[in-house]
Amino acid sequence: MHRISKLSALVLVLAALLTLSGCYSGNIDQYFSLPKPSEEYQQLQQLIDREIAGGSGYAAPTRGSYRQSVQLMDLDDDGTAEALAFLRGADSLLKINVYALSGSEYRQVLSLTEKGRSIGRVDFVDMDRDGRRDLVITCQISTGLGILSVYSLQNWSGELLMSTDCTEFVSGDLDRDGWDELLVLRDVGPDSYMADMYTLDGNREPRASTAALSGGISELRRAGVVRIGGDQPALLVESAMTGGDLVTDLVVYREGALVNLTLNRSTAVSEARRSYDQIYSQDIDGDGATEVPYPQQLYNQGGETQWSIAWYRYDLSGRAMLAKTTYHCALDGWYWELPAGWDVGLTVRRDESIPGERAVTLSRLRADGMIQDLLRVYAITGENRGERARLDNRFVLEESASTVFAAEILGNSIERDGVASRFHIIYNEWTTGSV
Repeated sequence: MHRISKLSALVLVLAALLTLSGCYSGNIDQYFSLPKPSEEYQQLQQLIDREIAGGSGYAAPTRGSYRQSVQLMDLDDDGTAEALAFLRGADSLLKINVYALSGSEYRQVLSLTEKGRSIGRVDFVDMDRDGRRDLVITCQISTGLGILSVYSLQNWSGELLMSTDCTEFVSGDLDRDGWDELLVLRDVGPDSYMADMYTLDGNREPRASTAALSGGISELRRAGVVRIGGDQPALLVESAMTGGDLVTDLVVYREGALVNLTLNRSTAVSEARRSYDQIYSQDIDGDGATEVPYPQQLYNQGGETQWSIAWYRYDLSGRAMLAKTTYHCALDGWYWELPAGWDVGLTVRRDESIPGERAVTLSRLRADGMIQDLLRVYAITGENRGERARLDNRFVLEESASTVFAAEILGNSIERDGVASRFHIIYNEWTTGSV
């Protein structure tokens, strides 16, 4: 009732102001009416409602960037958006209906059907290089088994261009020819995965280049096309292994073939294998190239295991160069770039004894076995967080809506400006499944 009273008062005040200013005419309701969808969209909704009335139901894609049940997109590059509706028919088949504007009305121009439990990922890639995007869709057939299909949208033909087994896929221009390729990851046996790069030849027949991923993978976590050293595109795949480790595979197109840069030929496992599972590959230094993390376990002062992270940038030949070394505090959501030499003998301890204040102390284990404290970083919450962040020798690094990050230099180990410039908030750049 209180909200209704406030809204009524607002209406009366606005009406009075409009009347006094001489601007008001007509019914006050016209100033508060909700926007109505256009007649074209109402007519489109009627077409979809007929499908629903006939026994169909919405079946939105479960992964990727296109997850809405109904999506508007200019598929034929004519400047007008078409509509795609993802449905499950009364016969339990998955349906993808395409509606295009004809004059001032939508009409159905294509309907595709697929078997499966659900629609997985949807994307649009010009596979046949006719200047128009083709529809790429995966359907989950059973646990661990998916089918990828590519359909031509040229003249709304719905021609099936290719189909293959698929666990996950992404697209990108891996061979730098100006056209995106289809990069398919598939399960080929117990804990074994392959990466395939698909193109269509002049006869529209699919061709594939193939490379093995690390052996022992139990689950694909993230995949995407990134840039490595020399502005070279690469397929980056990060996966969980059967023993719980994380592993990074970097696959490039080199001399006419797919090559896994990080794969150790003797062990058939990537050299970028790590037991610390909180950190994924990213562009840690902002140079546009993605670096791969190599965690290094630190001397333990008691409590949980701590790590420093050495970040390596690969080039097309497979050479790796150190870009930065960091300490990541994933629990509090920040990381700090270590100055040169700080990773030697680094040790870290955590203190949560004060309510609303979490302190992490970076120290050096000296040759004589003594611990030399260098820097303390605070994550402070609570109503008085601003005051606590400035107590004694503390200074503010960054502030968010609920947390103030502050630091305290111990023993003249570093200049204040050097501390602030090296401090960063951790942001989740990727989502599960793709970049």
